[in-house]
Amino acid sequence: TIRTQEAIISAKSVEIEKLAGEISVDQADLKAATTIRTQEAAVFAASETELSEIIDTLQRAIGILEREMGKSSASLVQLKNAGSLAQALTVMISSSMLSTVDATKLTALVQSSQQSEENDAGAPAAATYEGHNGGIIEVLTDLLEKAETQLDDARSKETKDLHAFELMKQSLEDEIKFGEKEMSEAKAAEAAAAEKKAAAEGDLEI
Repeated sequence: TIRTQEAIISAKSVEIEKLAGEISVDQADLKAATTIRTQEAAVFAASETELSEIIDTLQRAIGILEREMGKSSASLVQLKNAGSLAQALTVMISSSMLSTVDATKLTALVQSSQQSEENDAGAPAAATYEGHNGGIIEVLTDLLEKAETQLDDARSKETKDLHAFELMKQSLEDEIKFGEKEMSEAKAAEAAAAEKKAAAEGDLEI
């Protein structure tokens, strides 16, 4: 009986050690995955905010320009004669059509877009403001469509990433819960075997 209980104690000790290792790995994986998800969510939130602001700025600028196109004014003539986006934005600022902040954002956005096109094509971009048939409205509308597409793509990716994380999180939590239950049972069995062994040893001493 003593040997039997010793065998049980030994087996349960090995089982407990194995379970502890598995639980530790699962907990570490869950912690790492949660950290990564938090970082991904922060990156998405920043990107969503930036793109939303860009879209808002573009929509506002396009709306102002479309209204101005229906008027006959010196500003409109200057806009139509502008040879570059910078000149067009300067006209819009001086005539109070656009704030300096919005103009700065739009200039940076167009420059970034042109650099991206140059990198993609391996040659200077053709779709610059200069010589653009439709003028500034078409340039800004094109940028608006790109920004809206980027925002849609970012939101779609975030939804997929979040879903994948939730599935993995649930799986790891289930494994941890099951492992802890098994460990609790193993410890109880180990303790029971230790009691029986002690009792058997006590009987021998009598």
